[in-house]
Amino acid sequence: MDTLLALPDAQLTAAQRERLHEEFLLSLPELADEAARIRTLRKPQQPPISLGFRERPPENPRPTFIRNRGEYLQPTDPVTPGVPAFLNPLTTDAKRDRLAFARWLVSPENPLTARVTVNRQWAAFFGRGLVKTTEDFGYQGETPTHPELLDWLAVEFVKQGWSLKKLHRLIVTSATYAQSSHVTPKLLAADRDNRLLSRFPRVRLDAEIIRDAALASSGLLTEKIGGPSVYPPQPDGVTEAAYGSTKWNASDGQDRYRRSLYTFSKRTAPFALYNTFDGPTGEACIARRDVSNTPLQALSLLNDIVFTEAAQVFGKQLAERKADDAARLDEAFRRIVCRSPSDDERTTLLRFLETQSSRLIDAKPSAEAAAWTALVRALFSLDEVVTKG
Repeated sequence: MDTLLALPDAQLTAAQRERLHEEFLLSLPELADEAARIRTLRKPQQPPISLGFRERPPENPRPTFIRNRGEYLQPTDPVTPGVPAFLNPLTTDAKRDRLAFARWLVSPENPLTARVTVNRQWAAFFGRGLVKTTEDFGYQGETPTHPELLDWLAVEFVKQGWSLKKLHRLIVTSATYAQSSHVTPKLLAADRDNRLLSRFPRVRLDAEIIRDAALASSGLLTEKIGGPSVYPPQPDGVTEAAYGSTKWNASDGQDRYRRSLYTFSKRTAPFALYNTFDGPTGEACIARRDVSNTPLQALSLLNDIVFTEAAQVFGKQLAERKADDAARLDEAFRRIVCRSPSDDERTTLLRFLETQSSRLIDAKPSAEAAAWTALVRALFSLDEVVTKG
């Protein structure tokens, strides 16, 4: 800028005159606020900085010891970086650092990583891994029910470039996954616990999927991706009882119905609905959830605010649709249960709808919407809706 000011006026180009004019405007006191915003916008953006590991220099390694009974003030024998001796060794020319360990984990010679990954994906689809103890492949874990299948899937997983999408496609297009979950006396006698996968297992859905499925059925589920955690509605007093006077302010608008992945979580006070359906707390990292069947789960499906709001919205949609009751019932059944109702189911549900319409004839603002809401609540509570089979 000083160079431009030193030039005679006759030697200035049009671009230089424009530059001087801009700087003059930015220096005016009456434009100070606008000038400050412009200067802020002109500053180059700085990428976010995150903490990360960095190896110490080779001449100054950190000594590591076995601690007596885990007491950090009582070091005993020194140890050096390495891998378990019963698995494939590190290459002789590899430095004993984190990068070498990461490469060793996913090397084709290491069978463990692919087997553990494949087993966990299998458990996600079938409710139980080929090795039941998905969290323990050691001496205290169970032996695989189908060892050859586990080996083949692990090898195929590596050959396909560690692609989970390809692995999922391989599993869900298999004849094993396409089996019926219907149990016959012959199958029950031959494979009572279904360890041999003689039928598709009936698996209770995870807590987050149960909520998302109800929201998706009613059309409320928000498909927005990314962003900060949200606060879906839950009963009052959950957070106050767990960590003092902190209030759970439920989100409004689309954030109220975002996928369960985005629900705010606190270690000592997990989201109440997830906890009811065996969702873990944040106090420990687990690879396998316990699955229970309790009366509280049935009460939550009928009365929790998540399901009542979804039922009210869906019930209003059905009441406003221009169709007969049978057609509206078929739509509700397909969207919630994912199949068409049988004749007996249709007859029973239409009778239930008629009963609710008579009982709620004075309901405001719409008796018809209230009756359909009651029917949707009943469908949400079906065992088939929260169980994959």
